[in-house]
Amino acid sequence: MLFNSYAFIFLFLPIALIGYFALGRLGHLAPVIWLALASLAFYSVSNWQFVLLLLASIAFNYTVGLLLISKPRRTVPRFAVLTVGVAGDLLVLGYFKYAGFLAANLDAIFSTGFTVNVLLPVGISFYTFTQVAFLVDAYRGNVARYRLPHYALFVSYFPHLIAGPILHHKDMIPQFERAAAKRPDPHLILCGLIIFAIGLFKKTCLADGIQPLVSLAFGPNAPSFDQAWIGALAYTFQLYFDFSGYSDMAIGISLMFGIFLPLNFNSPYKATSIIDFWRRWHMTLSQFLRDYLYIPLGGNRHGRTLRYVNLMITMVLGGLWHGAAWTFVIWGALHGAYLCINHAWNNFGPAVPPRFAPLANTAAFILTFLAVVIAWVFFRADSLSTAIYVLSRMADPTTIAFGRGEMAYALFIVVYAAIAWFGPNTQTIMGYDHKNRAVGEALGAWQKRPVFLYATAALLAFAILGIQQHSEFIYFRF
Repeated sequence: MLFNSYAFIFLFLPIALIGYFALGRLGHLAPVIWLALASLAFYSVSNWQFVLLLLASIAFNYTVGLLLISKPRRTVPRFAVLTVGVAGDLLVLGYFKYAGFLAANLDAIFSTGFTVNVLLPVGISFYTFTQVAFLVDAYRGNVARYRLPHYALFVSYFPHLIAGPILHHKDMIPQFERAAAKRPDPHLILCGLIIFAIGLFKKTCLADGIQPLVSLAFGPNAPSFDQAWIGALAYTFQLYFDFSGYSDMAIGISLMFGIFLPLNFNSPYKATSIIDFWRRWHMTLSQFLRDYLYIPLGGNRHGRTLRYVNLMITMVLGGLWHGAAWTFVIWGALHGAYLCINHAWNNFGPAVPPRFAPLANTAAFILTFLAVVIAWVFFRADSLSTAIYVLSRMADPTTIAFGRGEMAYALFIVVYAAIAWFGPNTQTIMGYDHKNRAVGEALGAWQKRPVFLYATAALLAFAILGIQQHSEFIYFRF
């Protein structure tokens, strides 16, 4: 089921909310079970054949987690239990996501004639990483004993299940256990509705609105220099508003249930370095890769050379996490190289005099954005050859064919860039602070202004009218 669908907005979400708060009067456990069942129903609408896989994953990881929490005897070493748990998760993820990729590469090298076609369960990367983090924390002694309904809801919670954020048990399970979250809070419901409306508008009006321009670079026709740049920039902003919109909608939906999700998106195109970019883009994935891959590999504890090696390994695997294709591997490797260069510059680059700081920051912002755009070409292309071809057209100004159509498209891109670069993000507008469980502290003042209410209603109306018959979020494929 899609957040940007009439069935979700007008049927599923109201029923889920009414049932959750109605059962909240009967006790603390009933609404948790209801929300877990609602999440499974949400998942089953488009992935019914994989509901049993999700349930089996929950049961397996909960059992392994209990073994780790209970500290088994030396006859069953805790590290062996952790290894079995993590290996089981990664084997399942590897089969569904990478078996076809591995078979295709073996066939290309050895001409085996062997092919594998496996349907990818939506959201498997997200709920797998969520549970791997849970097992590692349980092994480290950082997990309390949780009841099965709370754990099942933690994994299957529908606002995050399909495209993130990657949740952490310490952030979420205590919220599911809170009695106050089982009672409707008009303030949180209103704030959630506003954030949802902003996210829906980003998706249906902004991301879907610019999608046709992407074909200028990645379509069947050979692009000119300007068309290649317009198409690449169009995808850059389509992905931005698509992912930002999903992140807002997930936060807004969750707020209606009284649950605060972690931030996953913080104006990444305002970054002035690649390090800064990865602190803003897919923030929960960045934190997962840092805490459960980069630091265990050694992080920066063994010298600069090994630090760069660890960065490259982390980002290549992060790229492969996004998809089973060499284009994603190259995308991850590019960002790994960017991060290495960024850290090397911080260590060995010259200090910038204060009077030149504004100019240096502007140059760093432009360079960071261009580096991100170039990497997105690999992220979007269906093959390495396509990506290299598009980049070659972007680097060849002799093919420029700037007509009226291209001029109109360029103005379109400028508008999107202005919104992304200079507009306030949703959490700034709403004062959203998931760590302190606060949102909309200034909303009371806003409510006194009819213009704000009219603008919010108009935004939601345009967003709903902009819903297309079937427009998935880009991150659904990961």
